[in-house]
Amino acid sequence: MKRMLLFLNILLVLSSCSNTTSVIKSEDNQWKHQKRENHLNNRNDSSTWDIKMLKQDQQDIDFGDSGPFQLGVFPQPKYDLIGKGSFKGVGVVAGQFEIKDRKIFMRSFFVKENSLNKARLIGRKDEVFFQILVLTDTIDNVNYNLAHSVVLSRNHPDYLGQGFISTKDNRIDYVAFITAENNAYAIVNTRIFDLSFGKTILIAPRKDQTLRSLQIKSPEMSSDSITKYTELLIKDEKVIEFFQSKDNI
Repeated sequence: MKRMLLFLNILLVLSSCSNTTSVIKSEDNQWKHQKRENHLNNRNDSSTWDIKMLKQDQQDIDFGDSGPFQLGVFPQPKYDLIGKGSFKGVGVVAGQFEIKDRKIFMRSFFVKENSLNKARLIGRKDEVFFQILVLTDTIDNVNYNLAHSVVLSRNHPDYLGQGFISTKDNRIDYVAFITAENNAYAIVNTRIFDLSFGKTILIAPRKDQTLRSLQIKSPEMSSDSITKYTELLIKDEKVIEFFQSKDNI
């Protein structure tokens, strides 16, 4: 009888915790929705815009080809309206790697620790939200015009990066973004990737003009660790097999 009472008490405690968690999640989602609505209103309210930043963007409008989208200059609400310390910076890590005789371009986008993401970073100075590795059959070490990328903060508190990597007969275009709610997606030559299932995307162009992709469930990474991770990744048998296929370029 005592065991039965103890079991029932445990069930009541677990049920209470579950209900509390549900309330917290509900309130959290409501808070996010309200913040989103406020941000949208600020986008439409010229009194909230950062005019100095807008004028600077106008001067830099001729940025050149940086990926699938032409860069747009939109007025943006002042970043601190989201919250003081809500933006600390974004960046790109680039690299070139080799698997035997195969050449691989790597690009990754990261967001620095700020007041919105610091709880999940657990001490890391930034977080990589997207990484792409593309097999290529050509390298330009003179003009460096076969690959380019850029990551932008102008959707703060959401961030978007894009770029391209050219092969002899093809071009791989990609775009990726992460939201303040930590939802992240990428598009590579019209294929959609939900990055919650893996932040690392491998692309292998084939001789017949088709493409192959492999999504990797990579660990949480920072800009400091991404290169070392990639060096280890390209030694993985599955990755070697993917890039070394006889049908690849």
